[in-house]
Amino acid sequence: MRALILALALWPAGHALAEVQQVVASLLGETEFEAPEALQNLAEGPVWLDLTIAPPLDPSLQREDGSWSGMVCDHHGEVSAKSVSITTGSNHLLLNVRPGSPDRHAANLVSCDYAPQYSDGDDPGHVTRVKGCYYANATSIPTAVQWILNPLPASDCKSGD
Repeated sequence: MRALILALALWPAGHALAEVQQVVASLLGETEFEAPEALQNLAEGPVWLDLTIAPPLDPSLQREDGSWSGMVCDHHGEVSAKSVSITTGSNHLLLNVRPGSPDRHAANLVSCDYAPQYSDGDDPGHVTRVKGCYYANATSIPTAVQWILNPLPASDCKSGD
């Protein structure tokens, strides 16, 4: 894993990576107990990710201090996270996203977005949005695959910051 991260860090500027996958999906998926098709078709390599996650599938966050907590959207806007563990709707597809540093990975964002359809007496309503440019790595574990998405600069996904 460290070798891959080092190789990506030393990748020559302006050198094109493999074709960029576009993964746009909403969680909860259309089929109960299955991840959306866009996530099921994920392959190793660069990916432009745009996930909208509705309650009750709020992700878990690793804070900058290393502690983990469930996502709490007490305000709308950007949320700081070192890593995001996302429930995909399937026990057979696990997803961990590392947004990276804002100065090097400005296109990568975790946010609480206003969604009135999920409001109740205590919460004005929200969805979680995770988007940006990443390098997808798969780790096979018994009966499942765990995807780890490491941050890339937006230029590697043919997108501007």
